[in-house]
Amino acid sequence: MAENERRRYERIRLDGRMVGRATVLAEFRIEALSETGATLSMGVPMALGSSCDLTLNLSHVSIDLTGRVVNAREADAPEGPYLVGVDFENVDEIEAGLLQSFLERERRRVP
Repeated sequence: MAENERRRYERIRLDGRMVGRATVLAEFRIEALSETGATLSMGVPMALGSSCDLTLNLSHVSIDLTGRVVNAREADAPEGPYLVGVDFENVDEIEAGLLQSFLERERRRVP
């Protein structure tokens, strides 16, 4: 049976005239974090200017944020092949409060 015979609807060729966005699920380590952004160590590169959905696992809670990639480079360390800088966008009040609380605790921990 030919491939198009198994489909309910025929696919229409667009030859690249339409664009979309895919969210890449990739593990990362947080190298640096602030109220407005983060540096991520990850195994895949991300395009400058691209948007990404992030889940940050803070001490006892996870928050979901949207970020914009502002820089990316190959890492010189074994933590990951790429260091990706993201600025957080449209952080709601609750997530901002949880992030700030986490960062305040971490700042008190660091001598």
